[in-house]
Amino acid sequence: MLLSFVSVLQAAEWSTSQGFHCIEKCREGTRGDQPWPVYWCPAVDGIQTLHKPVTGDQSGRPAAHEENNEVSDEDKVVWDYCTPAPLATLQGEGEGEIVEAVVLPERVNRTKRQSGGGGGYNPGTNPATGTKISSSLPNIECDGECEKNLSGKYTCDVPGTEPSSFYCSPDHPFNRDQLTSHNKLWCIGDCIKSQGADFYQCKTLYGYDRCSPQGDRSSTGDLCTTGCEPNLDHHYQCDTAEDTTDTADTTEDTTEEHVKAMEDCGYWYSEDAKKKTLEYTVNDQVCASPCLEREGALVCDYVFWKWNEEKKEANLVMSLGSCDPEAGFNWKMVGIIIGCIVGGILIIGVIAMFVSKRQYTAASTREH
Repeated sequence: MLLSFVSVLQAAEWSTSQGFHCIEKCREGTRGDQPWPVYWCPAVDGIQTLHKPVTGDQSGRPAAHEENNEVSDEDKVVWDYCTPAPLATLQGEGEGEIVEAVVLPERVNRTKRQSGGGGGYNPGTNPATGTKISSSLPNIECDGECEKNLSGKYTCDVPGTEPSSFYCSPDHPFNRDQLTSHNKLWCIGDCIKSQGADFYQCKTLYGYDRCSPQGDRSSTGDLCTTGCEPNLDHHYQCDTAEDTTDTADTTEDTTEEHVKAMEDCGYWYSEDAKKKTLEYTVNDQVCASPCLEREGALVCDYVFWKWNEEKKEANLVMSLGSCDPEAGFNWKMVGIIIGCIVGGILIIGVIAMFVSKRQYTAASTREH
């Protein structure tokens, strides 16, 4: 029998109006000088890991502090407008199902290269349902396309409102092809080598990290002759050496020793193991790495902005969190059970006190 479960679709929840990426679920609230509630999320651009609020933000969002002034809470993190993803029922997968990665380059396709990024726009209509796409205003749909404007922000027409256009989330491709070499995080963009660079790199939720342009290549582009596996420093590496060197030469036997040339590599997932949707921690942070079992618990890496009051800046911090939905559910149930028990004790105590008082006042004091 096919199992079904509710999962969050990727596109809208993932991208923001500036093409950034949400690091927490898109939420409703007030931001800056907007007179109405909006959808927003803490976000990263995949590059910067340090945030220093400055005056005169060119995004049109509220400016940060002047010199020696207090910084508002919303300016202590990088944030942007977003659109909550719709919910869909995915057939054929079990809830909480974990698909392990395979060691590559086992049966790799050498012609396949990583795709992604892209400058696609949100057409304003969900092709699967024919329904319109939501803007970053709660309960307000886009009338037409979600496109990049002259300032580089994605907006759409929202007739009947003032102003007549507002921010929206672009429909960027969602790729979960490989984990990076050092931090073992998902690549969230193309794996490319910049001009003059020695290594291929890709964006992650924690900045740039080394990756492989193909499943059978190292981060330099050399052919891997072994699988991409963790080394002693827990970095993904592969052997790129093909030659051998004679270490002994006798008339009876020749012993050869392989000279290893270990290089960083990206850990490519098989087609079946690729993630099709976003994963979250139980506290609604976006998983920067796969949700996998470690020491008996389902966990993933996530990132958040940590404010330094003395330096007036925020650093992007990576941490480990539970991504087991059952764990979150159990804690909630524990709270409910404890609340019920405490409530029951209080009710029993009130009833007992009321009964005791009635018995005392009803007792006869007359002498017979």
